[in-house]
Formats: sequence, C-alpha cells, structure tokens
Amino acid sequence: MAEHIPKEFLELLLQRADLVNLVDARVPLRKKTGHNYFACCPFHQEKTASFSVNHTKQFYYCFGCGAHGNAIDFLMQYDRLHFVEAVDMLAKQIGLAVPHAKMQEKTASLQHLYALLDKVAQFYHTELSKTSHALAYFKQRGLSTEIIKTFHLGFAPRDVLSSLFEKKELEATGMLSQKEGKYFDRFRERIMFPIQDRRGRFIGFGGRVLDNSEPKYLNSPETALFQKGHELYGLYQVLKTNRQLPRLLIVEGYMDMISLFQQGVTYAIATLGTATTSYHIQSLFRYTGEIIFCFDGDNAGRRAAWRALQVIFPIAPDNIQFRFMFLPDGEDPDSFIRKTGKAHFEKCMQEAPTLTQYFFHTLAHDIDLTTADGKARFIKSALDLIQDLPPGILKQTLLVELGQKTRTDVKAWQQSKKTAAPLSVPKNSSASKRSSILRYALTLLIQYPSLAQHLSNPLDEDMSGADLFNQVWKIAAKNTSLSTGAILEHWREQKEEKWLASLAQQELTIPVEGLKSEFLGAIQQIQKQSKAQTIQKLLEKAAIGIISPEERTSLSAMIINKNKFV
Repeated sequence: MAEHIPKEFLELLLQRADLVNLVDARVPLRKKTGHNYFACCPFHQEKTASFSVNHTKQFYYCFGCGAHGNAIDFLMQYDRLHFVEAVDMLAKQIGLAVPHAKMQEKTASLQHLYALLDKVAQFYHTELSKTSHALAYFKQRGLSTEIIKTFHLGFAPRDVLSSLFEKKELEATGMLSQKEGKYFDRFRERIMFPIQDRRGRFIGFGGRVLDNSEPKYLNSPETALFQKGHELYGLYQVLKTNRQLPRLLIVEGYMDMISLFQQGVTYAIATLGTATTSYHIQSLFRYTGEIIFCFDGDNAGRRAAWRALQVIFPIAPDNIQFRFMFLPDGEDPDSFIRKTGKAHFEKCMQEAPTLTQYFFHTLAHDIDLTTADGKARFIKSALDLIQDLPPGILKQTLLVELGQKTRTDVKAWQQSKKTAAPLSVPKNSSASKRSSILRYALTLLIQYPSLAQHLSNPLDEDMSGADLFNQVWKIAAKNTSLSTGAILEHWREQKEEKWLASLAQQELTIPVEGLKSEFLGAIQQIQKQSKAQTIQKLLEKAAIGIISPEERTSLSAMIINKNKFV
C-alpha cells in the first residue's frame, strides 16, 4: 500500500522526524563521535555495540547483522508494523495528517469485505456444531473444543451463502463461482479453515472434503484481500500467543500447524498450498532470528526443501539462522509429534541441519570429491548458487567452507576461470575505472544529497550505472534538504534498495569543506573517461572508413571541447 501515500508526504515526514529521538526512546543510545550514536543492536543478540544511528543522515545501520533504514523502517522492524501503520504512527508523533483521501473509498470497500468474511466465518463455525460427521472428523484428529474455537474451524453446507449474503460482494471475496450464468458456493460440503491476516482479519478460506472427491483441498482464489504468496496460515494466532519468537517453524498443511499448536509448539505456521516465496520469508525477518523448514523425508519433500533454499539465497541476511528439518518416511508433523511428544520433536528440530550444512550435503550427493572432475563440478555448482547471496558474513563463510571441503583456494579458482573465459577479459580497463569512480560519486551523493545542487546536468545515460545515479540526483536536486534516509525511501522494496543502503553506511573521511570539490572531481573523471572512450570508438570507425557524417561532426566537437565538463 506504499504507493497510495505520496512520495512528497513521505519526504516531508522523514524531514521532520528525528531518528535519534525515535530510537533512543526504545533503545538507549550513547554518543561516540560526530553525528553517530551507538547501541547494542535490538534486532540480534550481541555484546558489543554495533548498531549505529546517524543524526545527519537520519539513517541507522547495524554492522553486525546488516539491519538498516530510516525512521519508518525502524518502526516497522522494532514495533512489528506494516508500512502504512508505521507511517501513521510516525505522522501522529510529529503532528502530520497522512493524506489518505484517495484511499478512503477503497479502504471503505475493503472494510466492508472484511466484515462480510467475518460473518461467513462465524456462519461456518456455527454450522460445524450442527454437523456431526464434520465435527467427528476434527475430534478424530484429536482437536479440542478450545482449539476448534481458537482457529474458528467450520463446515460449509451446500449452496447457502447466496441466500444469506449479497451475491456481488460474495463474488468479490471469491466465495461464489459462476457456471453457465448461475452462482454456486465455491466451498460445498467441506470442513473449513478460515485464513486470517497478521491483524486477525478474515481474508479467505481453505476447505477439505470428507470423502474421496477431488480436489481434496481447495483455497480461496486471489482477491483484493487474499494473495496466497503473501499469507501464512496461523501467523495471527502465533503472534497473539507469543510476545517474543526465538524461532518460527514452517510446515505445509493446516492440520499440521493446528496440531503442533495444540501440542505446545505455538510457533508453527503453514504455507497455503503453495511453495514458500521470498515474500513469505522476508515478512518473517521482523519477528524472529531463526526460521526452520519442516519437510517430509521423501523425494518430494527434498525437492521442496531445495526450492526453498534457492528462494532464500538472494535475500538471506546474516542475522537469521535457517534450518531444514526432515521427518521420517511416512510421517507428517501431526503424526510425528503425537508419536514422539513435544520434547523429542523440538530436539529433532534443534538438531536439524543448518542452511550451510544442508547446502553442502545436498550438493555433494552423488559427487565423488576425491576426483578432480568431481571436485570441479562440486565447486562450480556451489559457486553458481553462492553468487546469488547478498554480500555479507554468510557469503564469506560459505566460500571459506567450500575451500576447506575441497582443499582448494576458491578465490584463485574463480580467478582462473575468469582468465580462461575469453568473454570475461575486459576490452578496456577504463570502463572498470569509471564504474569504480561512479560508485564513489553515488556514495557521496547518497550520504550528502545537497551536493546535487552543484551538478547542472545528468550524466550520459549510455554509461553503465548512470541511470541510477541520475535518478538519485534528480530527487536530491529537487529538494536539497533531504536526508539520506529520505532519499532511500524512494527505493523501498526495489532491487536497488539494499545496494544503495550499503553505500549509505560506508565510512567517508572527507572534511565538510572538501565535499564539493571531491564530488565534482569524481564527476569530471567519469565524464573525461566516458568521452575518451567515445572518441576512441569514433576514431576506430574513422580509421576503417565506416564513420557517418554526423559522427564525424560529433567527433570534431568532442575533440575541441574535450576538457569541458560538469
């Protein structure tokens, strides 16, 4: 919902907010030097203060776990809020009204749908008590009356909703389907598992048949309220039960999650008939420091585990521990915990392979590491995946362990592969230099947005990386009083966000009075190198007689004005 709040308001909000005061009210800070304040990080366990808050940048960064962001991010992470909730809270604290006017009509419509699904859930729950064979199923599965009530379990009779509620509204929530112009209840003769969002609002349903008909399980379709790839079953009950969550366990089925909850494992959640997505995983980072995946021990379970690992790698932060738990053949979480008890189940969970252990064990399967060919295959397969990891401790740890397992200098091996590949040999080292200088100029601009006023024109768009630089420059030039935190807000949930944040926290030892000349000097170097490369290309074309009249004129002009920049 971030797109519904104007960027101009977010800029104003972050200009008026004081991140130091906001953090200090929750995590006592101590001043060290300059504009930096430090504390032990509130997002991971540590004894040495590595959590830095910069007053000028209005930006925080933990050198231990990589947590970072502006005032909105801090409220989202520390107070476990969604984006709009964090914006609302921050705005109230500093006396601003969030411009939700454009959202009011849509919000009112959604609230009406939430209320409708609440009524439907209550109706199904009441029907369950009247339907002996449905209630008997839950009792046979060992569910108590209290658990049935906690999860609002129910039963859907055949085609009654349209006579109780308005058809168009039911259709908007996915509760009705059409065939040949006639409406039918989507869920008929099924036991029902209402799905709630993090705030407890009913957003959809899962239904299971009690006979052998197909499909065995059926979920609500995608609607304005419900997206399968975003929601996790049972998260509301888990958060309501646990103030702190040392770990979260991800299972695959409704009944598995509910059974574990009843057995005292009140930190299990379930995916909704879909593979684990990056959105699922990232949404859990704010709640816990350990995520454990639980899979069946068969081939299908192991394939699902490997897919989950591939989803994790591009987003894995250093402060989250991942484990992969595999159950004995023929067991699911429900049956296994009932047979062995909670203590043994949790022991197996705590002894489950870590991400690193599972990664290397799975890759080594069917590979003979005693042979040169096997070793090369193993290294290549590992590096292909490790390169997807974001820069950090985990990535370095995997590279070190890869070297130890293969008794190979992995960095030298990587370099030899690059040297051996003809396409990887740089044709012009100036391109590499320009990339480095451009990164330096962008770092200066991110950390000191007011520098934008000293650059009158954007960089040449043909240069690699210039597009992102120009985007930052245009935002900063429009409002030179923006902080680093406010600039980064423009890249929330975008692929460039993490990289820009890494530039924002880099230590620069430049005196304030030297910033302008340092910035313009870097820009001049970029432009000079870019122009030299363009001139060289045109000269090469002229030498073999394929230069056009327009290009010849451009070449002459560039040679005459080759020393004019910025």
